[in-house]
Formats: sequence, C-alpha cells, structure tokens
Amino acid sequence: MIELILIALFFSFHQIFIKKGMNYSDANYGAFISIFTGAVIFGFLSINRIYIDARFIFLMIFSGVLHFLFARTAFYNAVNRIGANAAGSLAATRIFFAVMIGAFLGEAIGLNVILMALLIFCGIYLMSTPKGVRDFKGISLGILTGLITALSSGIVKEGMKIHGDPIYGSALGYLGSLLFYPLIFKWEKKGGERFFILAGIFAGLGHYLRYYSLQKYPVSVVEPFLSTYPLFTLILTLILFRSIENINRNIALGCILIFLGIESYFFVWM
Repeated sequence: MIELILIALFFSFHQIFIKKGMNYSDANYGAFISIFTGAVIFGFLSINRIYIDARFIFLMIFSGVLHFLFARTAFYNAVNRIGANAAGSLAATRIFFAVMIGAFLGEAIGLNVILMALLIFCGIYLMSTPKGVRDFKGISLGILTGLITALSSGIVKEGMKIHGDPIYGSALGYLGSLLFYPLIFKWEKKGGERFFILAGIFAGLGHYLRYYSLQKYPVSVVEPFLSTYPLFTLILTLILFRSIENINRNIALGCILIFLGIESYFFVWM
C-alpha cells in the first residue's frame, strides 16, 4: 500500500513547490504553468485511449474547467495569501462539501458528519483568529477550492458512468482548461517556472496514483490516505522547508483539527 502514502506525499510536494514559485511570479501564472504540465502528462498517457462520445467529452471538459481552471486558480491564490498549510487544509474540506451535497439530495446524515462539521469549523475559526492567518479572502478562496472540487467530482462521477477511463477524462479536463485559461485569467508577473512545473508534475503523479489505487482499493481506503496530505505538508514544512513559510500555533492546530474532522468521517461509527 506504499502507493497510498505516495499519493499524499506527492500532493504535499505540489503545495510546497507552489509556495516556492510564488516568490517569483503571481498565482495565476503559476496555475497556468501547472495546468500546462498536467495537460502534457495526461495527454501523453491518453495517446492510445481516444474515445469519442459527445456527452462524455462535454462532462469531462466541464469538470476539468471547474477543477483545474477555477479550483486550482483559487487554490494557488489561497496559497499565495495564507500559505500552503492553511490553504491545503481548507481545500481538503471538499469531502465535507461532497457529503453536504449528498445530504441536500436526500442522503442520510450520521454522527460522523456532525463531528466532521464541528471539527472543520473549529479549525477554520482558529485560522481566522488574530493569531491565525487573518486573511478572510485567502480563507474564502481555500474553502471555495473545496466546494468547486466537490462539484467537479460529482460531474466526473456522471462521466465515468459513460466511459470509465479517468486518465483520458483528466486529459480532456486539462486540455479544456489550458485552452480557456488565457481567455479568463490574466497574470502580471512571470517567473518561477521550474517550481510550477515541478508542482504540476507532482500533482499529475498524485492524480495518476490515485486513479491507479482506486482500481485496487475501495474509495473508503483511498480517500482517508489522500486526505492526510495537509498533515504531510505541515510536517515537511516544519522539518525541511521552514524558510518557505512561518507556522504559528493557531495555524498548526487549525490544520490538525480540519484533518481530524475529515478523517472522522471515515472512521467514526455512524
């Protein structure tokens, strides 16, 4: 099960290299370079996977535009404003939003959902206090990332019912996002390409291993491992990358509470 740990590790390095690249350019340019890198990776992996179905192609491009274009741009701007650790933890609330969307559609809510909501909101409160990051726009962008990602996942699920090839589906999403990006977002400062390319590579590797793992293990096993990536980012920042960003007690505790809230959804008896 080493690949499950690698998923979280790769997404952690993705966040760290984003933060490194922000020293040289703005967030929108970094997101564009990262998307370009992902488009190359998944485009290459999909050379022999071409499948023509208008509805499938539309759904995958639409979900990709939501996830890779809007959610990733929001995430990169959140990282730029509040740091990789806080942004990563807030973006991980996608599971909470996915559950809430399910509840809105009539699915039952158990004790685990209530506990998850309580811990997540306590974590967000700690981050937003005077001793936290004190940047409500950055916090909002992190939460928006989670919401958009959850919506995108629902569209992906519908697309996979038509044709179950997430790698080819991701290629369509990346390519669609790459084409639309310059039409929607602009950037003022360029630079740090090597860091954003590395961020895109690690994100691509993480997505690839996630799809590979979902073919071997149930979602209930893969998602808890994936959701540990904010904790990996926190540990890596404290041990290896202290020069990238400062982490105070409230930010660290907020990250841990959000992490515990997400994990409680999978492990607390309903």
